[in-house]
Amino acid sequence: MPTRRELKELAATRLREAEILFAARQYSGAAYLCGYAVELALKARICKLLGTEEYPDSGKHKGAFTVHDLEQLVFLAGLRPKLHKGTPLFANWSVTAPWRPEIRYTSPEQFSRERARQILDAVRDPQDGVFPWIKKFW
Repeated sequence: MPTRRELKELAATRLREAEILFAARQYSGAAYLCGYAVELALKARICKLLGTEEYPDSGKHKGAFTVHDLEQLVFLAGLRPKLHKGTPLFANWSVTAPWRPEIRYTSPEQFSRERARQILDAVRDPQDGVFPWIKKFW
């Protein structure tokens, strides 16, 4: 089971890797890693909320916490009530939330430079990005 510290480090690493892939014109990979950065950040927040150092993705709680759906994770993290419609953060969440790990199986042509940039910017925007927002609570 990954620790909260490891989840935080991995989340930041995945976002940096997404930026590197975007710069290298590997747009589908960049979008894919953006989603994982958000997933890992939310899982670090869940650890904090539960008061545990290890993410509970095994044992008797496995079914509840082996999750990749960002909407479910933001709920488990207790952050859903903090997302207010009509705000720049909510707009960025709306770009980010549809992510699914299955996009790794999609053709790279499905992610244009513009679409990947939208996702990357929604995740990393220093003012209203999803990743900086989650970091406030992890």
